[in-house]
Amino acid sequence: PTVSSYLQEEIDYARKYFNEHYNEDISIEEYAQSRGMSVSWFLRNFKQVTGKSPMQYILTIRINNAVSLLETTDYNVTEISTIIGYENPLYFSRLFHKQKGVSPSEYRKEFAKKRI
Repeated sequence: PTVSSYLQEEIDYARKYFNEHYNEDISIEEYAQSRGMSVSWFLRNFKQVTGKSPMQYILTIRINNAVSLLETTDYNVTEISTIIGYENPLYFSRLFHKQKGVSPSEYRKEFAKKRI
């Protein structure tokens, strides 16, 4: 299905917004309203264009940034959790484990082994 230029612009704008604000508490409802869209329209079309719901999209950005921080910094898991927008490090660790199959600290250990 072809995507209208209006829809493509809105989704591109949303992606850019989520990429810049992923570490904040983003309300999809407030975002949609601020852009003059119904929440259901935005959710449906965002998923149609990107293949993910807005929250899945934001989660992916957060986890990718966590991976990058685990690989390139000495921040501990609690610090990384805060940097990417989760106040609860246990919740972050659970999400990370679900996405990557290992805990953040296990991920860092595995990554360190590969570099040697």
